[in-house]
Amino acid sequence: MTDTPTQVWDRHSILAEIKRRFGSLNAFAATTKLDAAHFSVALGAPYPKAERIISRTLGVPRHQLWPDRYDAKGRRLPSRAKVAKASPERAVA
Repeated sequence: MTDTPTQVWDRHSILAEIKRRFGSLNAFAATTKLDAAHFSVALGAPYPKAERIISRTLGVPRHQLWPDRYDAKGRRLPSRAKVAKASPERAVA
């Protein structure tokens, strides 16, 4: 069985692909209802609306672009803040 290498996506490779297809983040944003700043934020922090648009445009599932944010079925993983908040160690007796 041969393993085919899969592309590892990080914020820089996502941005590079957007720039390759549209020339700039601003040109990409002009094709959508969101401002370029929203997409810039989504590259570094969770922003579901912008992530969905980027994913559809690139034709890559969100869980492949952001495996730390989505499970294999495309469901959003709980954020670290929510996990820490729900931790029993933090519960007050």
